[in-house]
Amino acid sequence: MGPTETRNVIIAIVLSIAIFAGFDIFYNGPARERMQAQQRAQIALQEQQQQQQSTDQTTGADGATTPTTTSTGPISRTDALGAASARVAIDTSQVDGSISLQGARIDDLNLRQYHRTIDPTSDEVTVLSPINTQYGHDAFFGWELQTGETSRPLADVRSGWTLTEGDRLTPTTPITLSFDAGDGLTIQRRISIDQNYMFTITDTVRNASETAQSTRPFATVRRAGMPQDYRFSQIVHQGLVGVAGPRQYRAVTYKAADKHARDRTRDRVAEDQRIEDMTGEGGWFGITDHYWLAALVPDQNERVSAYFDSRTRDGRNDYLASYRGQWREVPANGEVTYSQRFFAGAKRYELLRDYQHASEEVGGGQPIPRFDDAIDWGNFWFLTRPFFAMLHYFGQVFAGWGIVFNFGLAILASTVVIKAIMFPLVYQSFKAMAKMRGLQPKMKEIQERYAADKQRQQQETLKLYQTEKINPVAGCVPILMQIPVFFALYKTLTVTIEMRHAPFVGWIHDLSARDPTSIFNLFGLLPYDVSGLFNGALIIGVWPILYGLSMLALQALSPPPTDPMQAQIFRLLPILFAFMFAAFPAGLVIYWTWSNTLSILQQYVIMRRQGVETQLDKLLHRLRAKPAE
Repeated sequence: MGPTETRNVIIAIVLSIAIFAGFDIFYNGPARERMQAQQRAQIALQEQQQQQQSTDQTTGADGATTPTTTSTGPISRTDALGAASARVAIDTSQVDGSISLQGARIDDLNLRQYHRTIDPTSDEVTVLSPINTQYGHDAFFGWELQTGETSRPLADVRSGWTLTEGDRLTPTTPITLSFDAGDGLTIQRRISIDQNYMFTITDTVRNASETAQSTRPFATVRRAGMPQDYRFSQIVHQGLVGVAGPRQYRAVTYKAADKHARDRTRDRVAEDQRIEDMTGEGGWFGITDHYWLAALVPDQNERVSAYFDSRTRDGRNDYLASYRGQWREVPANGEVTYSQRFFAGAKRYELLRDYQHASEEVGGGQPIPRFDDAIDWGNFWFLTRPFFAMLHYFGQVFAGWGIVFNFGLAILASTVVIKAIMFPLVYQSFKAMAKMRGLQPKMKEIQERYAADKQRQQQETLKLYQTEKINPVAGCVPILMQIPVFFALYKTLTVTIEMRHAPFVGWIHDLSARDPTSIFNLFGLLPYDVSGLFNGALIIGVWPILYGLSMLALQALSPPPTDPMQAQIFRLLPILFAFMFAAFPAGLVIYWTWSNTLSILQQYVIMRRQGVETQLDKLLHRLRAKPAE
């Protein structure tokens, strides 16, 4: 392949990426917004219709609900929490909420350290809500009793519990609940919580009868409908997730779960067929949002059978992650005890790792296998994990110095490290590019001499490369090396909660969101809100413009294409990429702009050492000549 064909291939790759990205921004983005708006309108209509209907439904032991006549729509969270059923308050430095004594459901939990928006006075993030509210999300823990060839619920979501000890759940004051299941069977439940987001539920089943009974534990975490702040994203897993045993990782998106529920209503799958069935010793099973997780953690020595499922109810889908433990015999006038855990909170990397390794900092206990996989590292985890580790390390260093915008500086510091690691390879590439630029007069002479014979022109050009010992595609190496770094940083900024609402200097208050400024209102100088212009597709802020300028400056140091059409395309690329990058997280644009700036410095020094005059040198000469004139 000749140099012209090689350059054409590179141009085709770059333009293909730009086309796909542009299609996603200008077409898929507005389509997703329209779909979500239609879903919201449909839910609102259903709620309006259902408020006029009566309710009568049955609830299975695992939390699946089946209407027997008609059912009402969701009620407000305030009304649900103010209902007649008694509650026990939860109060820690990290969370607040309550536990319903109806079913001993953990169904009211807010995160004190996280807010809905960047405004610190905005509402706290709500992780769990009563299941009959619009964004219902809860967890409950029960028992089944074996009766001959079948079984029946011993304690389930409908059971009425009594508070027997404690009045408020805190890290230092656990609570004790009791439930009389009849036939001489009672259950005592002790619930504790650590300093973070982990509940420990210890049940003691007592049998006061003269006959041994066989029983087993189960637990369910469920969600009614989509999360409040749900936004579809190809790069972030949201939905059902879990690990059976030490290694069996399973993940089912909301989209796949919706399809399963839809197929069930159309009789395409059996009524009792589930999305996933898993067995293993220990593990964890739950429902994950973008940044939050609600996960059941059985005893890690217990062999469990778990499943993911979804069902349509009240015009929306219920999502369930559930498991059952082993049958165990409760002897006559005897008892059995079982302990399990429940995590409900933010997916903070260090915290998940502590639970994974049973660190003493989180109260010790059993290790939870692959718990940090609740964060969606993606298929290229071998890139995203090291990149996040480096960002997190620098972020902690700068935070220790008392710097508020620590993760912004961590991005800049990580860029320097990456540049230093790649420098030996990049040096040879920039050196080849410098030689290529120095050969431009000779190449132009060949093109003019053999203008009528393209084949001879390519042959002579290749001879020139061989004589000068230049690899014409060596200059592409820096670009290719940046692709995995681009992906790793994009993934890290998108999926890790450490980047959520992380500020930087100036107008950037959230590195995981796009640059909020816009050229169309002169970056806020004009009193016009243009955030909705073309669904935000044409909003271009300061940092994307700086990125475009840095790309233009970097192009000026590279050998220009000899073909006029190629040269014109390359001149347009900075503008195209500036608009494309405007939709990306600000942290990613800052990284790329800073990376281009360092590349400009590197390439300029290398080209000067090779004796090549750059466009910057020519500009400086012209500026110096003007005063003399």
